Amino acid sequence: MRLRDRALKIFLNQGSSWKGINHHHPATFDTLAMDPSVKQAVIDDLDRFLKRKEYYRRIGKAWKRGYLLYGPPGTGKSSLVAAMANYLRFNLYDLDLSGIRELLSVVEVTPAEVSEMLLRSEDVDVALRVLIEFLQQRRCKTNEVN
Repeated sequence: MRLRDRALKIFLNQGSSWKGINHHHPATFDTLAMDPSVKQAVIDDLDRFLKRKEYYRRIGKAWKRGYLLYGPPGTGKSSLVAAMANYLRFNLYDLDLSGIRELLSVVEVTPAEVSEMLLRSEDVDVALRVLIEFLQQRRCKTNEVN
């Protein structure tokens, strides 16, 4: 089976495991309502990323590309991600970060501390697990003081 013909999946984080379901989002770069020059810049960046897999392997770096998307609901963030997955033929991984939000609300921690925790690992799953453990430890210390 060719890469273009395989079914895409979206994996949902469930504690320490992942559950995969079929991903059938119809978004493509042709269907996105997006500034044409920005859209082309994203496509060019994705193409460059695909071409550099061997380069990353050769220099011993993780072959990954990240984008920070932000904005209110309904502004097309999920559609852009779906279009990118469809373009690249990559599976998606959906992380539920509500546990981190809850921990951040009860723990006094600076943005620099959070950034440091996330940057320590090149693996997002490991980085988030380390961050959650860090926040849980801080919560325990906060509870001991109060």
